[in-house]
Parts: sequence; C-alpha cells; structure tokens
Amino acid sequence: MSEKKRLLIVDGNSILNRAYYGIRPLSAPDGTPTNAVYGFLNILLKYLEEETPDYLGVAFDLKAPTFRHKMFDDYKAQRKPAPDDFIVQIPIMKEVLSAMDCKCIELEGYEADDIIGTVSKICDENDVSCSILTGDKDDLQLSSDNTVVKLVVTRMGNTTTTPYDYNAVIEKFGVTPSECIDVKGLAGDPSDNIPGVKGVGEKTAVSLIEKYQSIENIYDKIDEIEVTNSVRTKLKNDKDMAFLSKKLATIIRDVPIDFKFEDYKFEEPDEKKLSEIFIRLNFKSFLKRLNLKGVAEDERVIETISSDCEKIDIIGAEIMLKDADSVYYYLNSGMDKMYFSKDGKKVCCCTCDDNFLKSFFENERISKLGYDIKNDIIRLNDKNIKFNGIGFDVLIAAYINNPTRTKYDLDILCFDYLGMNMPSSNIEEDGQISMDLGNEDSNDDAGVLAAIIKLKNFFEADIKKNEQEDLYYKIELPLVEVLADMQITGMYVDKSELEKFGNMLKSRIEVLTSEIYDYAGEEFNINSPKQLGNILFEKLSLPHGKKTKSGYSTNIDVLNKLMGEHPIIEDIMEYRTLTKLNSTYVDSLISIINPVTGRIHSSFNQTVTATGRISSTEPNLQNIPVRTDIGREIRKMFTAEGDNRVLVDADYSQIELRVLADISGDENMCGAFRNNIDIHRQTASQVFDVPLDEVDSTMRFRAKAVNFGIVYGIGAFSLAQDLKISRKEADQYIKHYLEHYPKVDEYMKNIVEKAKEDGYVTTMYNRRRYLPELKASNKITQAFGERVAMNAPIQGTAADIIKIAMVNVYNRLKREGLKSKLVLQVHDELIVEAVSDEKEAVERVVREEMQNAAKLKVPLIVDLNVGHSWYDTK
Repeated sequence: MSEKKRLLIVDGNSILNRAYYGIRPLSAPDGTPTNAVYGFLNILLKYLEEETPDYLGVAFDLKAPTFRHKMFDDYKAQRKPAPDDFIVQIPIMKEVLSAMDCKCIELEGYEADDIIGTVSKICDENDVSCSILTGDKDDLQLSSDNTVVKLVVTRMGNTTTTPYDYNAVIEKFGVTPSECIDVKGLAGDPSDNIPGVKGVGEKTAVSLIEKYQSIENIYDKIDEIEVTNSVRTKLKNDKDMAFLSKKLATIIRDVPIDFKFEDYKFEEPDEKKLSEIFIRLNFKSFLKRLNLKGVAEDERVIETISSDCEKIDIIGAEIMLKDADSVYYYLNSGMDKMYFSKDGKKVCCCTCDDNFLKSFFENERISKLGYDIKNDIIRLNDKNIKFNGIGFDVLIAAYINNPTRTKYDLDILCFDYLGMNMPSSNIEEDGQISMDLGNEDSNDDAGVLAAIIKLKNFFEADIKKNEQEDLYYKIELPLVEVLADMQITGMYVDKSELEKFGNMLKSRIEVLTSEIYDYAGEEFNINSPKQLGNILFEKLSLPHGKKTKSGYSTNIDVLNKLMGEHPIIEDIMEYRTLTKLNSTYVDSLISIINPVTGRIHSSFNQTVTATGRISSTEPNLQNIPVRTDIGREIRKMFTAEGDNRVLVDADYSQIELRVLADISGDENMCGAFRNNIDIHRQTASQVFDVPLDEVDSTMRFRAKAVNFGIVYGIGAFSLAQDLKISRKEADQYIKHYLEHYPKVDEYMKNIVEKAKEDGYVTTMYNRRRYLPELKASNKITQAFGERVAMNAPIQGTAADIIKIAMVNVYNRLKREGLKSKLVLQVHDELIVEAVSDEKEAVERVVREEMQNAAKLKVPLIVDLNVGHSWYDTK
C-alpha cells in the first residue's frame, strides 16, 4: 500500500501577523521593513525541515469585505487598520513564496480560513493528509483524524508550534472540533467582534456544550437545561445573537476555488530569483539555510571560503615567525594545531607543543590578529602561557560595527558581511574550529583562517571609514586583556559563611511555609500562582482578584494592593524574596565556586549590550541584590582573600548626569557640578520652587527620579507610575525641569532629529547605535527608538569612560609593580582586591585614573571606600 500523500496549507495573514508582532523591527538596507517576512520564513522553514509535504499552498485574505461583513455590520469592526510597515510586507512575502514555487490562494468575499477549510475538505475527499499551519485558533474546528492544525505562537522572537488533531482538541479544550463553533456562538470572540450571548463566558459555554453538544440542543431544551436562572435568562434574551455568532464563527468549506493538487506540488524553488530577493532583503542566513547557490544581482556566486595551505613542522614555523611583525592565527580547541599567515595570503599550518606556543604568544613584538582573543588568553593561561601583543580581534571589530547583533559567531559574520560560507565541518558545537591536519584535503581548514583574514580586512576598513580608530584601538582592544585578567583572577567568596546564610534562609522559609499553610487552612504549592490565587481570592475571599484564562494573577503589584488585608500576604512576599535569594544566589553561587581557587570566575562579556556596557554571566554579578537588607547580606560573602587583603571600591558619582551636562552644555547643570552642589537638591529647588535649604527628602527623591528619568527619555506616564503621582503632576515636573535646564531640552530634541536623518546616534568616542525603530510606523516602536536616541549617547559615553578607566587602572597597577588586582566592574563601579600594604597606593591609582579618564566640562568625582567584604565598602 502506497504512503498517503501530504498537503500543507498555510494561513498566510495569520502567520505573517504573528511574525510582525512577535519579532523586533528589522529592515533591508534600503529601509524596507522585513521582520514579518523574516519571521514567516523562519516558521515555514522550520516546519519544512521537519516534514516535507507533497503539496504546499498559502491562503491570504483580501482587503474587500466578506460575506460575514454583510451578515453582521460590526464584524471585526473594532480592529485597527494594519500598520503601514506590515502592509508593505505582504507583497514582499508573496514574491518570496512565488520564488519558492509556493502557490498563493485568495478569493474576494472569503477569508483565508474559508479557503483553508475548503482545501482540507478536498483533502478528506481525496485521501490526502492535511496539515494547517496557523496562528488562529478558529481553525481548530477543522481538526480531524485526517487534518492536523499546527497552532503557532510567537513571543519575543521565540516560536512554538502545537499540533491538534481531533483527540488533541478534546483533551485540551474539553469539546470536539465542531463543538468549538458552538462555544464561540455562546461566548463570542472579542478578537473578531463576534458578540455571543452577553454575560456568558468561555468557561460557562464549554460546560454547556460538553453537556448538550450544540446550541440547537440547548435551545430545544432551554427550560430544562441545568443552569442558574440568571444564565437561562441571558440565553433566552440573546438567542438570535447566539445563532448569528455561530454562523459568523463557522468556517465555510465550499468556497468556489479551482483547486487541483498538481498545481500545488512542492518541488524546487527558483534558486536564482530567491537568491536575488534574499540578498536584496539582507536575508543572507536564509541563503545558507536553504543551501542556495544561485547568482545574486551582482552575478557573484556565493562561495565557500577556502585557501591553499602549506604544512610545516615546528622548527620551520619558529624560523618563519621569528622576524614577523604581525601574524594572523587560529588555535584549535585542543591547542595542539595552529594555522597562521604573515602576509594575509599564504597560510601555513603546524602541530605545536607548549614551548612553541610560549615562544609565539609571549613575544610581545609580534602583533597577533585573530578572533575572540579573550578566550585564547584564558585558554593559554591554563598552560601558564601569557598572551602578549594583541593586534586585532575580529570579534570586537564586529561588535563595534553593529552592537545590536545577537550573534557574532565567525561563520555568521563571514556569511553576513562577506556573503561567503565557511566550511560547515569546521564549526564545532562549542564554537571552536576543528582543524584536522590528518585530513588529506586541508584547504577547508585553512579556509577558517582565510575567513579571519578577510573579515579583518573588511572591519579594519570599516573602522577607518567610520572614524572609530580611537574607540577600537585605544578602548575596546586594550580592554580584552583587562577582562581576561579579571576573569582569570576571579572574586573570592567565603563559602562557609555563604552556606550558613543559606541554612538561615532555609530555616526561615520553613517557618513561613508553616505559617502560610495555617492561614490558608490547608497545604498547597505556594510556588504555583494558580493554587495561590485560588487560596487568596476564592478561599480567603480577598479583594483585587483579577482572573485570566490561566487563573488569578498573584504578581507583586497584586500582592502590594493586598498588604494589610490579611497577614498571609506579608508572609507570602517574604517567602518569595527568601526562596529567590536562596535558589538564585546562595545555591547557585555555591555550585560555581572554583574548588581550587575558592573564587567565582564570572565571564565578563564585551559584545553583548547595545549600549557599550560590560555585562557578566555565570554568575551575573550585576544582579547581586542591593535594594533590601536581606539581599545586601549576599555581598558580605564576596570578600578579599585572607587577612592581608582588602577590597577597594570606587564608584563614579552621577556619571550619566555629568555626561548629560557636558553633551548638552547646559550651564545651569554644569554650574551645579562645578560648584559641588547636590544636583538632585538643586533640581528639587527649581522644580518645586523652594529655597535650596528647604528641600526635604521627599522632594529630593522625586527630583532624582526626574533627573534620571530625563536621561532615559521617560515621559509623564512612566514618571507618574514610578512616583505614584498623577500624570498631570508628572507632566508639570518635567515641564519645570526643562524650563530650568533649557539646553537639555534642546539636546533631546536635536539628537532625535539627527538620529532620524543619520539612522544612528554616537557617543563622545564615536560608538554608534543604529536605530531602525525610528522608521517604524508603529508608534510604540517609534517612541522606543526616540528614547534610545536620547539615552544611548549618554549611557554609551559613560560606558566608554569607565572602560578607559579600567584600562588605565589595570596598566598602572602593572606599571607600578603592584600585586593588587582589578576583580570586578559593576555599572559605574570598579573593585580592586588590594594587598593591605598597597592600600594607599591603590586608592591613589584608582582615584586618579578614574577621575582623569575623560576631560568633561564638569569634574568626574569618584566615591571610594575600603573594606574586607563588598558589603563593607558600601
């Protein structure tokens, strides 16, 4: 018996819409928005990589009204017009599908759902298995033993697909697929403006249909059905609307389309045309994903990088490298094979031992040109080999080129910037490059180094063109060594004290658990929002309960409203705080303490944030709690090692506001900093129109929120929420602020206009932040872009300054022969673990280098404290 043929029908508008709202704004080089097309392709290709249908079609809606609009004037009337940057992507999507040899189906007067329903019925009649790829639950009514609805959900760029056949619908929703229509007839559907029966919700509707199977059965026995008198009255009053709503929700399965299976055979795409489209849209990753070898508009074939390679022994390599000024290199994951080139043309490869590595990498006269050099410094350190002479790092250069990328993998960079493939066999799961010299054909391996060479040449020219030489060579590149050294050194943690603290937390959590059970009158899973919601709002009948499809909300905002209503609330809030502290910090930190060094060696990331700031992972030390007394206790566990060391903690005072004063040139703000006036008190005095000496703590707190809110571009709505004041009052605060700091107001307006013209903003050191969001028609997205335009130059300049300070502190500690080490950077704060005898020298070095890191119109001030633990320095 031959295998059953398979058809895939895609709900085009639904998937495109899901992709548009689920993926951040993207645009082609000419500014054309592309995020919906990109997301649609990701969803479709993921399906096609898992299953290969024999037939493929995509159904689209047309703009014209359908028979449902004629049946009910208000059908979908509440929907806002589709955004312009979504509409322009529909013809692009159809162009891509055409090049993929995927036929589109649409018919005036009918929705895509009706076309899909008709096609699935044709499949049933012809014994062809049908799959429906959609983001619309309406299509679940089509599920059967022969038709599977693949329901797509996209959130924050992540897509999940759940299959529903006949039984899966019953298991999930409690009714059969055809009964889903009756549920909508009773409960309605706000997304389509289908009214249903007023006052009957989905839960009641499902319960009724489970018992009586259809609306017709319910109304045939309306006086006998088991419901409250209130529900019976609602059903009687809205009988006509119930039947109309069912009609509106019913997918038509006899649309007059001329459908022939042979027209929808899924075969080969037009590779040349598809390549041209993908390159035009900058979808280079799809070229690789589809293994396209078509010719682009410039008639250039997308090729795989390769290079001839000369194998030499260690002695030959040492002789060749002895007098080299600069060398391109790549060291494999086992550190026993290296590829290198002196001139960027001829590639050599050799097996190597530790002596060879030591002589090459410790030779500071040789400038090393590679990729992800920080990782190499750390790997070589395990062999007690120092890395000297950092000349160029492709990874850092790629970050300078575009700091908003999510990935900087070598093969992705090669494809995106050069339009070339790297040999896929060379990329291992850990990101390292495999270099098997036993392979007779070693040209592919040499191609990896060739990629580094080509990318270095590309980014070097780009850095020069954008006038970013100082940013790259004086700030970012020297920072590589600093971060590697900090990661190698690590920060000491008092494990025994951390364990004691954890035991204390666990004891208190047990007490709280017992108290919560007593208040509730039963045991339940406190960590389950659903169970907790039932206890609070049903059993204890507390107010402010807001029920969603998944249950009652029990987030922090809800619990805050309930404070004082019942003693269980305070215990729940403390329970949540302590369990998070214990799991996220205590247990996690204990598990990653290095058993040899007794330290935590956090990874410091130079290429993660779009602002230029450094981040850390494993663990994220920037998230160590600071706002609560119990949270701050964690900082007591981070200490100097032994009794003869201390931590020197230096923190820039209000650096972002000082940068704002410099960039805007506002004399009022500059004067406050020059005269060492508390900027928040001055702002409070001016905003609230009171003398400086009459500013109280509440005024200062609110002025501080305004000062930093302006830096981050927040409006009256957000400020009102932060300060728990009216929007009108918040609006007045901002208005008074800008009246007293007019140059700040001028700067904010000018920088947004300039960003719209240029497409990016820059820091004082020419770091760029590209802003495609400013071109979006979606007002929320556009407003986000404007806030970033205001803030990025300020936050980015502050990040640049602290990086300069880190490099200068690190170099001076070495230059003065001090044993003290830079161990941590968090936000605007540097921590040095100092030998006690060097404390004064370290304080002097840190203060001088941080305060002299940049020459602004206002002084840079550093708050410096010393203690045995991180907690002691605050």
